[in-house]
Amino acid sequence: MEVSVIIPVYNAEKTIEETIQSIKSKYAHEIICINDGSADNSADVISNIDNPNIVLVNNENQGAAATRNEGIRIAKGKYIMFCDADDKLGADVIDQMVDTIKLHNTDIVVGKVAHLIGDEVRTIQTYNDLKPVERTTLNRTPEVIQSIGPYGKLYKREILSDIKFDEGITFCEEHTFNLKAWAKSKITVIDHVSYLYNIGVEDSIIATSYKNIEKYLNDATEVRKQSLIILNELKEKVGNYYSYRMDYLIIYFLIRNNFMKVEDIDQLLNAAISYFEVIEHIDTKHVKELKSLILTIATTKNYQSYVQVATQINENTDKKTFRHYKMKRIKLITKMNLRSVRNKSKKISH
Repeated sequence: MEVSVIIPVYNAEKTIEETIQSIKSKYAHEIICINDGSADNSADVISNIDNPNIVLVNNENQGAAATRNEGIRIAKGKYIMFCDADDKLGADVIDQMVDTIKLHNTDIVVGKVAHLIGDEVRTIQTYNDLKPVERTTLNRTPEVIQSIGPYGKLYKREILSDIKFDEGITFCEEHTFNLKAWAKSKITVIDHVSYLYNIGVEDSIIATSYKNIEKYLNDATEVRKQSLIILNELKEKVGNYYSYRMDYLIIYFLIRNNFMKVEDIDQLLNAAISYFEVIEHIDTKHVKELKSLILTIATTKNYQSYVQVATQINENTDKKTFRHYKMKRIKLITKMNLRSVRNKSKKISH
């Protein structure tokens, strides 16, 4: 068996068949579908698909991390890939990645990821940082961190023997997994859209993520603590790029896009401060931008509330500084409202 594709399945009866149809290869492969306690007919849909490569496992609900870990444990392939039950693999990606990993004798192949919005495939601009390279390491090419998710990659199974997804985390649980794998691997990067990440209707993630934002930030805080341990053994530029990927592209925008929607701004600020306290010693512009955002949101109520937050993250508490961040909040709210209007106009015009 050459390749094992691991799919955690949870309430995916509407999408799982198309996902499986996208998994094709000239190499012997298995499609391990682990039904993670679905309440719908996902298991029946999978059972009725005429594909001899499918391996269906039915479990009680454990979460994506535990499900992927079990998939690794039972996999028979020399190589491992991950796919979510509502996404798709890129065309011919298995063949291309297996050919590539054999040609260059590396441990991990990293491809590009695109967004799938309905039937439209849209490139992700930040992946422009990720240039093709035949043989590299995380220290030489920290830009592989752009592809921090578990998908869009081919791993030699042997390098994952002592690495697991963090089963106590539901948000960013793949970060430490990939940092550990990359840190000990030779890596090939290919210029090929290897994975189609289904975000459904555009902005649907942003539209709902505020409901769990404190949980997300608490998980992210634990992940950030663990990531620092790994990054301390690597070159400074790796830590700086991870700061861009995590502190800015994930956490900054998670907070910025949702602070106007939350019911309790104090809970959001407390979770954001806890996260910031883990990284406040890191001297990158992305950490500074996150600090500025927290202080901007801290002006939502009054001067006293701002002072409490500013004191915790070592910022000036004078009224001049308060007025500065209050004006930034007014400008940010205006910007976010205009963006919302533009997005609504786009949907109406379509």
